[in-house]
Amino acid sequence: MTATPEDRAALIVDRLLAVKPGEQVALVLDPESETAMVHALARAVEDAGAEYTLLTIPARDTGRKNDLTPVVERGLEAADVLIGLTRTGGAPTYAKAVKALYRAGRLRGMSMVMRSLENFTSGGALADYDQLHAEGVRFAERWRRAERIRVTTPAGTDLTADVAGEEVIVECGFATEPGQEAAFSDGEVSQMPREGTARGSIVVDGPIAHLGGGETVTLRVEGGRVREIEGDGDRARALAEIVSTVPHADNIAEIGIGLNPACRRNGDFEEEKKARGLVHIAIGDNVFYGGTVQCAVHMDMVLYRPSVWMDDEPVVVDGRVTALDASG
Repeated sequence: MTATPEDRAALIVDRLLAVKPGEQVALVLDPESETAMVHALARAVEDAGAEYTLLTIPARDTGRKNDLTPVVERGLEAADVLIGLTRTGGAPTYAKAVKALYRAGRLRGMSMVMRSLENFTSGGALADYDQLHAEGVRFAERWRRAERIRVTTPAGTDLTADVAGEEVIVECGFATEPGQEAAFSDGEVSQMPREGTARGSIVVDGPIAHLGGGETVTLRVEGGRVREIEGDGDRARALAEIVSTVPHADNIAEIGIGLNPACRRNGDFEEEKKARGLVHIAIGDNVFYGGTVQCAVHMDMVLYRPSVWMDDEPVVVDGRVTALDASG
């Protein structure tokens, strides 16, 4: 089942962002952005009585995936709404300047970075976003009471971290007020582990941002940093190269729990990381999550059949979100 780009653009502009007449909307692109998405969103912005501006940055390699250009950073100071559509990096989401505008209540935004037209029109894009947002708010309330988190998987993941007092972020589609940010497709609740406290092992059996799917990769973690990467395939070698050469890419930046029942298990990390009951753990930049570690990359890694404990309470069991499921 799919929707048209125009249909999804109207949903985003009219309801999820609630764009108002006269507002200034910045669409941030790179040379690989999906033109069908760009054109549909631009038309929807005009239909809402607002005005759009297209801001294009260069395609980014591994060393600069979170960097906007200074011209775009200055341009966003005049915007009411940001829609990020870059394919080669996450700069409209993770740039420090963007987070500063959110925190100052001067901007609201929608992240569609590193997403394809398929992400825009099928799978998780077709969810009931009112229900999804309500569940995200409920789940975040539980997370905010937690002091510690533990994630395990049958593949061998066993990671623990302190979380008390860190910001819990609900990304379930809606960003209608200044300072809010969402994504599309969407459906997760996430938090930064307290810096320096994550410890244990992460065994990645799902897709990795920029590297895709493949063989299992194991990360050994101590003091909030990746100390060793194990694996015999291309993904392990590529990840080890990034961690060893990109400053602060070894930082454990985020733990996210997917809530979207419409997302598919199709090998696409942007689709799978939002899928209900899957967990993703990210390395690299944590500024978006309220941290102090600025890095050129933020790389999500998806884990299958996870179980998650908040303090001593299981909230996800073998891929079931028991904290929300009536049967749990």
